[in-house]
Amino acid sequence: MEAVMNRWAIVIAVATSSLGIGCQDEVRCERERMDLNKTWSALRSAATQHKMEGTDVSTWAVIENKAETLESSFQTRQVTWNSAKKASDAIASKLPTLESSEGVKLAGFKNSAESAIKQQTSFEKECR
Repeated sequence: MEAVMNRWAIVIAVATSSLGIGCQDEVRCERERMDLNKTWSALRSAATQHKMEGTDVSTWAVIENKAETLESSFQTRQVTWNSAKKASDAIASKLPTLESSEGVKLAGFKNSAESAIKQQTSFEKECR
């Protein structure tokens, strides 16, 4: 009886993998992970530029550092979830108090960071 059950489990597993069931989620999750890596990389670069303006340098340095951590967290398939969560929480806490000499760029940065945090939360729920 157990041998028959094992055979059925193998048949189902092979049929499922050949139909692509399960693989689709893996591909989607990998694409989202890579998108998050690119997004945090762009936000890190933007934070560096804001820091170079000379306004609120210490806050921008923290954001730059945390964005670098996030970029690294999503760089490989082995996502470092805990450090990513801590880093995105740190960035979220800094967003309301950010200052920059370029208001439009600052608004764009805030919107992009908030969007990335939401995307990260969604990614974690679906792919962790």
